[in-house]
Amino acid sequence: MGLGIKDISVSIPERIESPADLLDGLGYSKGELQLLSKYHKLKGSPVWDTDQTLDDALIQCIQKLKEKQSLDEVDVVLYAHSAHVQVPGDYGLLHKVLRPFSMELLPCYGISQLNCASSMAALDVANRMIERDPEIRQILLLCADQFNFLPNSWRYIRKSTMLGDSAVALLLENGETRNVIQSVYLFNDTRFHTGYYATEEEMAGFNQTYVSHIISGLDKLLSSCRMELSDLDYILPHNVNWTTWKEFLHRTGFAQERVYLDMIPSIGHTFSSDAFINLSEAMAKGWMEKGSHYVMTSIGLGSFFGFVLMRH
Repeated sequence: MGLGIKDISVSIPERIESPADLLDGLGYSKGELQLLSKYHKLKGSPVWDTDQTLDDALIQCIQKLKEKQSLDEVDVVLYAHSAHVQVPGDYGLLHKVLRPFSMELLPCYGISQLNCASSMAALDVANRMIERDPEIRQILLLCADQFNFLPNSWRYIRKSTMLGDSAVALLLENGETRNVIQSVYLFNDTRFHTGYYATEEEMAGFNQTYVSHIISGLDKLLSSCRMELSDLDYILPHNVNWTTWKEFLHRTGFAQERVYLDMIPSIGHTFSSDAFINLSEAMAKGWMEKGSHYVMTSIGLGSFFGFVLMRH
């Protein structure tokens, strides 16, 4: 037993836009667009309509969760997001989001310092909170980003991925027996601290080390539990692109059928929510065996890497 994911709800826009449609008229070559769709297998990105606010998306997600689980024992709320600035400074986002559920007076903390790896950092923070205060019963973890208020060019990370909108709500429970956190490993490579504003040369350097960092990060995570990659049953990845995981599979020999890649062509990369969306889909399909070990991973520009070992 330990801190585990009791339930999860996901909100993804029905509107799915192809990279070609989102980037139409912005001056990108046909070859670059083909790189995204043909080689990276990014067929579409979920996009909220311009009148859909971030608080509406989060409220919808919490409501979905509440229809399945009582939230009466939630003691703390964590909010993980990739974009550091999402709303005006005096907007009171979490107060607006939690008030319909009479939860606005609960302690709330935001985590965005690790960009798209902030979701994995949030699980680490939640686990540390439980270790420090075992009386905490449940933690509500929210994760959401949307760029529907920005030009479509902001959704594109050159030759790498597209950014889609989504919202996720997880109910974490102290003393849970399923989907329990076993270990967390976070690290960053400060050589690429410019992140979103990196030059083409800096981005190329980041991409060259990308898969190597994934491999080394997994090794350090698993070794902390005296495990090796061969002991791992499944990987729930971030959906940055197919090319990344193709190289990972080639270099490690890990079985492709044990990496949940179904969502890459359908919705692609949704900031820091990918692994949670993959978990929701995998659980709904009964994809993982009871008692198995899996890793959720998320990687952020900057560059930040987050890995969480779980027991299903």
